[in-house]
Amino acid sequence: MIYTSILPPASTPLEKALEQAAASVLDFATPVRDVWSPAHCPAGHLPWLAWGLAISHWKTGWTIERKRAAVADAIPYHRRKGTRQAVAEVLTDHHPAFQIVEWHEANPRRTPHTFEVRAPAAEISADFLTVAKAEEIIADIAVAKPARAHFDFVQNLDLTSGMFMAAAGMSGTVARSDYGAIHDE
Repeated sequence: MIYTSILPPASTPLEKALEQAAASVLDFATPVRDVWSPAHCPAGHLPWLAWGLAISHWKTGWTIERKRAAVADAIPYHRRKGTRQAVAEVLTDHHPAFQIVEWHEANPRRTPHTFEVRAPAAEISADFLTVAKAEEIIADIAVAKPARAHFDFVQNLDLTSGMFMAAAGMSGTVARSDYGAIHDE
């Protein structure tokens, strides 16, 4: 880095030495404007940038591209946070088969400001939906949902089956006679 002094020409040798020492300590390889840019931020600084933008659903196992996308979407996400759309996006990130049923859509109607997240067992493999994964999904929903809303996480299995009825009949007469011997004495 080219060092340019910001001190006036009449500064003392001590001031110049302190400026040189501070310049070597504060010499950053990455300009601050790049640290705040999701596209240019060094990969090692992305978790700090996510923390600075209050990304609560950050996963360390994500790819760098996914992390950059989450940081780039942080401000629009906070605008959507607390809406059905935010909950739907969180669920889609985990698996597209999840369904949301709000209180007014249920039959019979449920308590106001409640909803149900359904995980159809026929479409989601048992290997995917483990206890740890379910807890992770529930935690992500709790962050994205409206603060006043309560929810149930339900794994359901809808089965359909045809019912067949058959009958058989037979007519006939059954006569029974008991014959016994009578003895005279």
